[in-house]
Amino acid sequence: MTGSAVRHLNPAQWLRRIPLFRAGPRDAQPLVIGNRRIYVLPTGFGLFIGMALAVLNLGSLNYNNNAALLLGFLVISLCNNALISGHLALLGLQLRSQPPEPVFAGQPLALTVMVSPRGTEPRDYTVSQGDTESTFSLGAEPISTTLSLPTEKRGHLHIDRLRIATLHPLGLARAWCTLNLQEQALVYPSPQGQDLNVYFSSAETGSGRQSRQHSEQPHHLRTYRSGDSRKQIAWKPSARTGTLQVREYEQGNADALLLDWNRLGNLEYEARISQLCLWVVQAEQRQRRYALSLPGLRVETGSGAEHRRRCLEALALLPHD
Repeated sequence: MTGSAVRHLNPAQWLRRIPLFRAGPRDAQPLVIGNRRIYVLPTGFGLFIGMALAVLNLGSLNYNNNAALLLGFLVISLCNNALISGHLALLGLQLRSQPPEPVFAGQPLALTVMVSPRGTEPRDYTVSQGDTESTFSLGAEPISTTLSLPTEKRGHLHIDRLRIATLHPLGLARAWCTLNLQEQALVYPSPQGQDLNVYFSSAETGSGRQSRQHSEQPHHLRTYRSGDSRKQIAWKPSARTGTLQVREYEQGNADALLLDWNRLGNLEYEARISQLCLWVVQAEQRQRRYALSLPGLRVETGSGAEHRRRCLEALALLPHD
């Protein structure tokens, strides 16, 4: 790691570099929270109450005020019960995370967590990962909550651990438990660059000639079917016949597209990846068949959701420049 990268680490990242503060091995799911997984520490409000009680008891002893001493010890016992109650609020909860779906760089990554209660009393909890958190109230029924994790660059996003915490019942102490996820989510490149119509070539011929999509020319009219776009409706013929007529376009898929890395030599490394990502997305939206040529890898001609996933995954996992 370079010196500049080290200087940009935040305090949490610095702590993770120390073996004592690193996340443990991956937890089996669902995780049932036990006694040894729960930690309790006073909040700022709890520390203030503790100092106030210490001053009260010292003053009571100094002035031999039994009533004030009784009040002080009574409040101390209530605070102690609050700590135990916070511990019990987490004990027995079940946590399960769902594998996040891939997103494009810059879009939030949705991490869904299922929480199953132990009892029926409603309590407030907070689930957090890094600087992102979600607060919810848990009663007798299981609940799912979603964290929107920020994504900045393509590749694997490592999610080491997840924390669930509560301030129940008085906010004097925070009880928390950590779920070791050790999850890797895939982040696709950000789709940016020129439109697909501007520049593409045939995957079969590899001639490199620029062309226009044949689907721009109407072929014939047919009767409207449910799901057809309103833009395809031929209004004048429909008015003459009394039934909705739709323009049927010539199929422009006779020649598949070749999305070629080597054709983008005028772009920077990451700009090439973003441009190819945009073309993959647009080719799939327009139901074109396409192949993807990358350094050391070629995804053969195809179409559909699985083909799109393979292409985007190949772009996301290219080595960083």
